[in-house]
Amino acid sequence: MLKNHRGIALVGIGLLSTLTACSGGGGGGSTEASSTAADTTPASGTPAQAAASSFSYSKILGEYSAQQWDAIALAKIVASGSSLNAEYIQNMTTSFTEDGQSYAISATGQSNGNITLDYSWTVNTDGTDTIATLYDPTGFQVANSYQQALDDAELNVSTYDSTWLASQGVEYVDGAAAQVIYTGRDPVHTLPIIYGDFTENGDVKTTANQDFALLPDMLFQYWDNDRNTSTTLVAKGSGNITVNYASNTVTGTVVLDKFYNYADVFNSNTSYALVAGIPNITMTLVNGTLVDGQITATLDASIVVTSNGTLSGEGYLKGALFGPEGNELGATLFLLQDSEDTHSYFYWDSTGIVLGQ
Repeated sequence: MLKNHRGIALVGIGLLSTLTACSGGGGGGSTEASSTAADTTPASGTPAQAAASSFSYSKILGEYSAQQWDAIALAKIVASGSSLNAEYIQNMTTSFTEDGQSYAISATGQSNGNITLDYSWTVNTDGTDTIATLYDPTGFQVANSYQQALDDAELNVSTYDSTWLASQGVEYVDGAAAQVIYTGRDPVHTLPIIYGDFTENGDVKTTANQDFALLPDMLFQYWDNDRNTSTTLVAKGSGNITVNYASNTVTGTVVLDKFYNYADVFNSNTSYALVAGIPNITMTLVNGTLVDGQITATLDASIVVTSNGTLSGEGYLKGALFGPEGNELGATLFLLQDSEDTHSYFYWDSTGIVLGQ
């Protein structure tokens, strides 16, 4: 069995923790999404590529004039910030380009209920857009949130700090979260995104197994029985994914066992406490497959028996291998209450990303 001995030490903060707290207006608006080929030649000073692979890869931490990253996204669509009626898009067409001063992001897709999203944004990272610094529970700066007013909505995009990721040994994949909150009719669109340099097909291993230690970064939202009260928490934890390269199967679990007050993280607090009383959630990958370096699986949340009833859910994971020989992994995922759930929460769901190495 192949092991990555640098076990991931990420402590994380919840990229999506900057979301669902704002509404606004004014400024430029979203336009029809487009995907344009870009010059991916890194500028001088970009870190040298790893020599273990015969393929060339670009590291997240670098200076680029026009780097078009590989990207994967899912989408959660609700009628309003307090709505119980969510729809999800599993297949998004996504592009993510950076030039040192901005991110150009496009995302298109259609839900099972025929709701279509078609976005194209330019997020300014040079200080033009409002920037909020995000910290982990111990006070380390680990991410940044960029906030921009659209014609009839507020756009929030958060990304991990690439220098911090590199210090943790993650070099070829990054995570982002985008959310659009509309005024008036008040729909909320949430897009967890992973981006970086996909592993080339010829560089994906063909034998043995490989274990990836995971960093889950999720939002957990639940509604009380009155159906009017919604609580949003930042959910953290751990996990493991095993890729069997001979059979092209993917197995593993993702565990959410640490929950933080959303407002504490959103307000850029440098320390915040755990929220007690939330049941641990264990998600098991079911029917996971690896095809050309791309990973898909359904999720089954183990039934958790509590004094308030049983917690049970199901969902979906979509991701990929990144960098030389596929030694890094990133995925987007969502989980929602299923019919076996009898907990006193009227409804709950969770959306986010995992990174692994």
